[in-house]
Formats: sequence, structure tokens, C-alpha cells
Amino acid sequence: MKRFGLIPRLLLPALLLLLAACCGPKQLVEEEFEVSIPESEISSEGRSVFVRVSAEVSWTLEIVPPVDWASLSVTSGSGCLNSILLTCTDNTGDDVRALTVVATAADGKRTSSATLVQRKYVAPAPTGGNTLGGSASKAPFNWLELPATNASDGLDFFWHLVDLNGNTVRNYSFYWNYTDRVSMWVAYPLCGMYLGNQGRSEAWGYDPLMPAARQQNVSGGYKEGNNGWYARGHQIPSADRTANYAMNAMTFFGTNMTPQNNDFNSGIWATLEGKVRAWAEQSDTLYVVTGCVLDGAKYYAIDRSGEKITVPTAYFKAVLRYSKNTTVSATGYSGAGFWFEHKNYNGGAPLLRTQSMSLSDLEAKLGYTLFVNLPERVGTANAAAIKAEEPTSLNWWW
Repeated sequence: MKRFGLIPRLLLPALLLLLAACCGPKQLVEEEFEVSIPESEISSEGRSVFVRVSAEVSWTLEIVPPVDWASLSVTSGSGCLNSILLTCTDNTGDDVRALTVVATAADGKRTSSATLVQRKYVAPAPTGGNTLGGSASKAPFNWLELPATNASDGLDFFWHLVDLNGNTVRNYSFYWNYTDRVSMWVAYPLCGMYLGNQGRSEAWGYDPLMPAARQQNVSGGYKEGNNGWYARGHQIPSADRTANYAMNAMTFFGTNMTPQNNDFNSGIWATLEGKVRAWAEQSDTLYVVTGCVLDGAKYYAIDRSGEKITVPTAYFKAVLRYSKNTTVSATGYSGAGFWFEHKNYNGGAPLLRTQSMSLSDLEAKLGYTLFVNLPERVGTANAAAIKAEEPTSLNWWW
């Protein structure tokens, strides 16, 4: 019998490793197949999160074992899909609960799983607006970005909350027009905590806050209506919500879209959106209202369900800056408004200045009050003075 003693002792470990490598199973490269839940932990409030499937084959999806407090919007498909909704009810118990989503390839040979944890009951925060019944005469929060609402105008106020590093924060609010299938405005705060490295999720889909039949189907873009083709124009830009996937994905809901002239969307409007982010970086918080105007509207686009979506005749943006160390205003607040007819503009930053106006002038054009909670924050006289400021005379903006 051969003895290992004949082999130099220093070479023995290397030889054993070589034998193991030669005798082990071959490494096979398989096609991509994975299910993931980008937002893997949520608060106790009932809500929907996104599930992603990355695959090159057909698959099925299920919750294993089944639970009575969660459901999937899609249970089978083919290829990659990133807009599947996993909807959970309120966790009213005193314990954390969890579920596992399992994807199985059509050949039955491959599976992948992802886990979602829902935290135990805490004092509830609001999770949605008045889904079908007339909005309140005043939105039920003192959020500074909110415009006034009206109980008799047939529009509804909604808000989206999102989990950010274990805390529930507001993402954005909107005021929905069921007849024209667009939001008359979208309002939101913008500061550093909303910005990060998340790219465009491209999670085009329905807003879970209202029935699909009463909103836009923008999953494949608009079809041509009675005036050619229009782009899907965000009201709150994707680039303003980059802290995490769920936050960004909400900006791709149909309730955030309007049919927009592509040259306008990628031109002067994109320039203004970039300027808003730059202002936010130089502020403690920038409160933003983006909206559309339908007066005189005669054009429409067609969504993927064959519904007519009214094309706005104009767009506006209102910004209220707060900086505790500012020298521009004694209160720390300063405002600017913008109004653009819905057409192609040739020009960039200089045109923004010529299109700017005071918040009070913008309110006069719109016919309703912007930043309705500002008087409670600074007093009626100071709020009026802030809204009367002419941004063209303040070099800080430019």
C-alpha cells in the first residue's frame, strides 16, 4: 500500500484541494431566474408593495404557505415583470408577521423565493383618500405643500405614504378629476431624504388607491387620439423620488400622468424640473405643486383600455422654499410660480425667468389657493407678503 509519507508534507494540502476540485460536480451556468421584493419590510398599515420576477422562461407565483392577509395581483407570466403588486391588509396584532413569495419555472426544476415582513401594530397613519365620495373642503392634514380642496367640485383628494428606512413618510398627494382622467395637481415636499441612487423603476401601472376602471391605463403608452401622439408626462418627476424603489415606482402610476407634447416634456418642462431639484438642494425643504389646466381643452389621447384622456391646455408649477438660514426672507420662506401654455418652447433657463410670477398672481389664474396651510405657519400677513413676492426681482432664484 502506498503511503502519503512518500509525498512531501508541504504538498499534501494542495494535492487534496486539487483532488476535491477534480472530483466535485461541474459548475453549470443557468438562465436567470429570481423573484425579489425590493421593499422587504413594511409597517403595520395595509398597503401594496412591488414584486419583481427576473426570468427568461414562463413561471408561476404563489404565497407559500397561503395566508389570508395578503394576495398577489399576478400569479403567472413569462419573462421579466417588475410591477406585480403584493397587497397586504392591516396587521392589527401585537406580533410581526411574514410571508414568502415563491416563483416556480414552467419546467418545475427551478424555484426562487423572497420574504416580506410586516411589522406589528402601531398607531395608524392614513393610507388613502376618499376613494369615491367627494373630497373634504380642506385636506385633512397641515402639510405645507397642499392647495385648497373643495367638497362640491366633484374631485377627490388622495395621498400616498411610503416606508423610508423604517419610517412612514408622505410621498405625494393628488387631486383627481374622474371625468378627464387626470390629476389637477400633484403636491409634495422635496428635500435630501427623498433623493438617492434609485433609477427609473419604469413600473407603469394602476394606482392601487382607486378602481382601475376610473383611472388611466398607461402600461404601454398612449395611443393617438384626435391630435396625434403624446408622451406620458410625469407631474411629480421620477427623478424627485430616488431614495428607494417603492417611492420611485409610485411616480409611474397612471394618476401621476398627463398626455404631454414630447418637445414640451423633454424641453422647457424638463429644464424647470431640473431647476426645482437644484433649488431643493439649496433649501431645507422645497414644497412643490405641479398641475395642469383644462380650460378650453379640445384634444385627447387614448389609453391602453381605449379611454379618452384629456390633453391639458397649460401646465403650472408652484414652489415654496424654506431655509432657516436664508437672507432672502425674514420668515425663511420664499415662493415662485410658473405658467406655461402647452406647446413647444425654444429656450431654457432665461425663459424660466420670464415665465415666472408671484404665487398670488398664479392663484388668480388658477382660481384656488396654493399652500393653504401657510398662514397657520407664519401668520396671515406674512403669508400674503410671501405670496406677493415677485421672483424675477430675487436673484436667488436665478
